[in-house]
Amino acid sequence: AGRFITAHALGMLLSVLLSGSLADSIGKRRIVLVSCALMVAGLIVTFLAQSLTAILIGLFLTGMGFSPSEAISSALLTDENPEHATKWMNWSQVCFGLGAVLSPLALVWYLSVGQPYGGLLLICAGLVFVSGLLILLAGGDMGAGKADKTRLNMFSVLKSRTVLICCLMVFFYLGCESVGLAYLKQLFPEEAATLADLSVSLLWLGMIVLRLVGTRMDGKELVSLRYLTLLIPLGAVISLLAPGPELRLLGAVLYGAGCGAVWPMLFVLAGRSLPQRSGAVFAVMMIFTTAGNAVFPYFIGEIVGNAATTIILCAALALLLPALSFPLERSFGSPRSLAAQQG
Repeated sequence: AGRFITAHALGMLLSVLLSGSLADSIGKRRIVLVSCALMVAGLIVTFLAQSLTAILIGLFLTGMGFSPSEAISSALLTDENPEHATKWMNWSQVCFGLGAVLSPLALVWYLSVGQPYGGLLLICAGLVFVSGLLILLAGGDMGAGKADKTRLNMFSVLKSRTVLICCLMVFFYLGCESVGLAYLKQLFPEEAATLADLSVSLLWLGMIVLRLVGTRMDGKELVSLRYLTLLIPLGAVISLLAPGPELRLLGAVLYGAGCGAVWPMLFVLAGRSLPQRSGAVFAVMMIFTTAGNAVFPYFIGEIVGNAATTIILCAALALLLPALSFPLERSFGSPRSLAAQQG
């Protein structure tokens, strides 16, 4: 299993480095279509594999296609809708959340009717193929098709103070999301195992609801980052101090709602600061996202070894988000002035 995860992760890392370096010059749409083709190929190779080596190759190709499908397609989405980037970024994350909630249910149903695991790979390959075909048929600028040497260093976007702050914020945010998702559940006693499982679904529900709210917050991204993120520590406090497991469910909802206010807004603001380099910006943001997802579960989760202490540390991380929103005012103005402009 460890080798499988490593093969997939290496593919993701390589592809995000390549796509981030090339997307702004050869075209984001072209990168997304190539990533769809790689995912389809990887899933089919894995399905047909008769050896460990073939499985590892299939997982590597799938990973190579997966990273650009999120990072560069998000950049493409904001490029296509610059005036309503926040609206469409939040809608894309609503769909992501619905997929995270519904796919396990679909998996249970699929296996309950006696279907083999392998068939899932072909179903996923078919869905990715259809998605790529729809993007191709939608038309639009395919890009120059030729690499621009002046844009190959995607990490040069970190010279932008705004992009750097957004990267740090998404790094800390992933600590709150990835760790909180696992450890809030551990606050429930063993006899409330059903409610503990329900808390995970409610956390995702809170996240989805806030992202639906986010579709109406074009121009109010800093409002979301400064105030709505406070729902994360509020949810953590309620979960820790609740006298019974039922009230902890409310804490999970609020925690998820606070998380829902972060990721789309940060990506929109980062892309808005360097619109001509949005592909590189989103790729670098994804690297910081992956880093946060890898670092914090170990350092404030496994090493600490206490669910309550871990949740307190998550709340402390969450408080860094509104604090770091203040330096962003230099680029985007204060939340109050932005809200007045939108009004």
